[in-house]
Amino acid sequence: MPETSHLFIVGLPRTGSTLTRGMLNRSPEVGISGESRFLSEPTRLGLTHRAGYAERFRRVGDLHTEAGLSRILDHIYGLRGKGYWARLAAATDRATFEAALRSSDRSDRALLGVAMEMFAAGRRVRGDKTPYHVHHVPLLLDWYPNAKVVQTFRDPRAVYASLRHKERAEKLSAVGRAARQLGSVFDLYSVANLIHRWRWMARLHRQYGASYPDRYTLVRFEDVVAAPGPTLGRLSEFLGISYSDAMLEQVVHNSSFVGKRTEAGIDLGTLDRWRAHLGARERRIFERFCGAELAEFGYRA
Repeated sequence: MPETSHLFIVGLPRTGSTLTRGMLNRSPEVGISGESRFLSEPTRLGLTHRAGYAERFRRVGDLHTEAGLSRILDHIYGLRGKGYWARLAAATDRATFEAALRSSDRSDRALLGVAMEMFAAGRRVRGDKTPYHVHHVPLLLDWYPNAKVVQTFRDPRAVYASLRHKERAEKLSAVGRAARQLGSVFDLYSVANLIHRWRWMARLHRQYGASYPDRYTLVRFEDVVAAPGPTLGRLSEFLGISYSDAMLEQVVHNSSFVGKRTEAGIDLGTLDRWRAHLGARERRIFERFCGAELAEFGYRA
């Protein structure tokens, strides 16, 4: 089998994608970038979508024309902040980026591919960690024939508790604050929305596992935390890279419930911390509507 050229880490937010990426990036063979958000993201129970950067860039200009290419480059190199494309512009010489695009077919695939290559900085396995790219796995695997995909997965009750706690810790918009004034109505919507999305991830896992058995795998957050060595060993074998214990020297810095940690290692408290933050009613709803999947993926009540 050909060597893995690209890796896409996908799945719901708060399922350990950042932790998995951080561990893999400790390998000298792997350079996975952050969230490009290049492709569209389903919203409102999948009824609408939020445009990805591929679509936004097409509004700016046509990569295949000289004027369009210049406008897109102007746009990217005019971005500010901590986002993926702003960081790319800050870290990459414009002439180098432009030359790589000019030597490509100047497609959406090429634009994302060049960006991943720049972030990888010479490492063999380049890639992207955008959770909602889980909906575009067939396209990504078609674009990059030697690519592989890892979906990170987690108990939905833990995902829900983490998302809700993180929401409260961040600055909300006026609309967000107004929605939360609805109290239990908003809570029920949030539970229903997460159940819908999590079961969707389970269906996609079955679909991708059947369609791409050698190019797709699922990694449970709970296994990464409870048995990091064996889990990273299996993942390294799947990717065709060398495993090293150095991968485990990872600082978990993105927890919803605790402040930033400075010591390396895995916080085992993340496994059951959600139980103290989830009400009895929400638990019953999750167990009622996700019971079969909870058992399928090895989650206890």
